[in-house]
Amino acid sequence: MQVLSHENYRHLLDFLPSIKPALKEWQLVDVRLVETEETFTVTQAAALMQELFKDKEGKIYLCNEREIFMILHWGEANPLLIPRRVEAQLPPGSCTVTVHPPTPEGLRKLEIQIQYSKAMQASSYAAIRGARRENVVLVADDDLYMRALVKKGLAATAAIYEAEDGNEVLAAYKKCLPDVLFLDIHLPGRDGTQILSDILAIDPEAYVVMFSADSSQDNVEHTVQRGAKGFMTKPFSKERLMEYLEKCPTIS
Repeated sequence: MQVLSHENYRHLLDFLPSIKPALKEWQLVDVRLVETEETFTVTQAAALMQELFKDKEGKIYLCNEREIFMILHWGEANPLLIPRRVEAQLPPGSCTVTVHPPTPEGLRKLEIQIQYSKAMQASSYAAIRGARRENVVLVADDDLYMRALVKKGLAATAAIYEAEDGNEVLAAYKKCLPDVLFLDIHLPGRDGTQILSDILAIDPEAYVVMFSADSSQDNVEHTVQRGAKGFMTKPFSKERLMEYLEKCPTIS
């Protein structure tokens, strides 16, 4: 069972025709997360679903920050067992699960919906950044000194927003839609690489630069493979920060 982030929508569209010869064996599952006091993201929910249905064929697609779509080769008699199993794994009251069998017409509508959703979200974020007159940078680090270093180095170039806890970053990102996000790998509350996946799920064009005191080759390669635009070793200089701002296509 493969998890596809939002930017991999074409992979999902390519997969849909393969289920048509045996439609009756498949189920379409829509999982919508509900706002609760407990912070729970689509990437966390998708990981639980991947483990739950690891013996099944299919795809798990992160539609946006609140919705997951799963194409599941169920092959069993009672599809009502699917929502029961999903809801049992997630925090109580944190989601609604809808299951329905696929039809040829339904698959066609689904393809259109996925493409439309992708285009609207991407254009919306791009339009906001494009229409903005000032540059915006978000720095996420629990170290006050490092946040101050970024503010001092870039204050003349951009408006600086801050987040010091991993659980705050996604909300801060959606609030300011930064041109560049400087993201620490090791944050309290939620790991930086997990946050990177959360960000790219809602904004595939996000310009995220990771940093850490640990500059091991594994760290560098891992973050870039997951979609980061670059990696910096702490402590870093103003010149290093400016390098990434100059590379960012939305920075004026």
